[in-house]
This record gives sequence, C-alpha cells and structure tokens, in this order.
Amino acid sequence: RFDDQQSRHQPRPVGIALDERERIFVSDADLHAVFCFGSDGEVLLALGREQGMKSPAGLAIDRKRHRLYVSDSHLHQILVYDTDGSFVGTWGSRGPGPAQFNYPTNLAVDRDGNLYVVDTGNFRIQILDPDGNALSSFGQAGDSPGDFHRPKGIALDSEGHVYVADAAYNNFQIFDREGRLLLFVGAVGTVPGAFSLPAAIHIDGNDRIFVADQLNRRVQVFQYLKDGTEKPGGQNP
Repeated sequence: RFDDQQSRHQPRPVGIALDERERIFVSDADLHAVFCFGSDGEVLLALGREQGMKSPAGLAIDRKRHRLYVSDSHLHQILVYDTDGSFVGTWGSRGPGPAQFNYPTNLAVDRDGNLYVVDTGNFRIQILDPDGNALSSFGQAGDSPGDFHRPKGIALDSEGHVYVADAAYNNFQIFDREGRLLLFVGAVGTVPGAFSLPAAIHIDGNDRIFVADQLNRRVQVFQYLKDGTEKPGGQNP
C-alpha cells in the first residue's frame, strides 16, 4: 500500500522492467506509483508520491548506470530514479519541440545508454542521451509506410534496429538507427502474424520478438534472423 487513499483504488499495472538484481519494477496507473518487488513478491520500494506521479506508463532500466526511467503520460515527462529508489530528476515538458512530449508511453534503452521514447501524441520516436538531451527523432502522423497513428510499444534488437508497435495500424515497423524504415509486419486480423490493437513489444537476448496482441488475447512470438543465421527447419537464408 502506498497510503490509505491510494489503497482504496484497484491496481492497474501498465509497465514492467527487470533490473540487474532481478528485481521487478511495475508501474501502476491507478495507484500513481511504481512498485519494486523482490523475487518473493515482497514490495521493496514504492516510488512516485513525492514527485506527484499521475499516470506512470512505460519503464526502462539502464543497467550500466543503475537507472530507472518512467514515462508519465499525464505529466508529459520522463521521471528518472536510481534503482535503489532515489529520485534523480525529470526530463521534458509538454510540447512538440526537442525533449518535449505529448502523452509519452513506452521506453527502451540502447547499449550506449540512450533513451528511446514513444512520444505517442506527437506521433514520433525521440532519442535522448543519458543526460536527457535530445539527439534525434523520427516519425510523423500519416498513413504512409514509416508514419504513425497510435505508436505504443518499442524495443531494440541486438543490432540496434528499432521496433515500434502501432495499435491503430495493427503492425510493428522496424527502423534503423537513423529512423529509416526497413520493414513492417502485420495487418488487422486473427491469423498468425496479424494483430488487433497491439500494445507492447519486447525483444529478449536471443532476438525473439514478443508482441502483446490485446484484442486477440494472445502474445505472438517472432524471431529476428541475422545474416548467416539458420532459418527454422534447417534452411539457410
């Protein structure tokens, strides 16, 4: 429990992340907090009250710097903590400019510590350095390949490609580091490879791609194949 008033609300977990000590961080939009759980399920930390957290959504952890990033969709900011719970600061404000946000949702961190932010209301992906300075952005509202309508999930593979799940377009698009579109996967439907309101995407250490396919009530799993990787069934690309 965070306090008596918040304990009367029903939990609504939104985001999840695992730190270098395998502690689990969960953002809860209705309890206006981020909770850290140990492996036994015990609550170790509750973050957000002193910062006035309103609607925490995406979480990302920089394991090298021991940092936790939290996107707050209603504050239009990124809240930064260390993984022991100390508050570091906030990045951004509402707006369309560099390092400004409009309903940011999900987050990802690359191997250099740069933060990728799904700036949903601005229809773009923003990339910030470890100090919160804007490096670049890509995307715009539209209906052409590479455009966004309701970007939500984001993930990076082992080669630094950027995957963005779009809930309205029922697909995920794959970009290079410079924001150039490489491929898009999916369409609306119920067959394998089709989606209905995909919300989140995650890539594990083996480049398996997990997509939360909300209205189809399933998680779909894909495999990224590097050059020279053997395809399923023993066939080389």
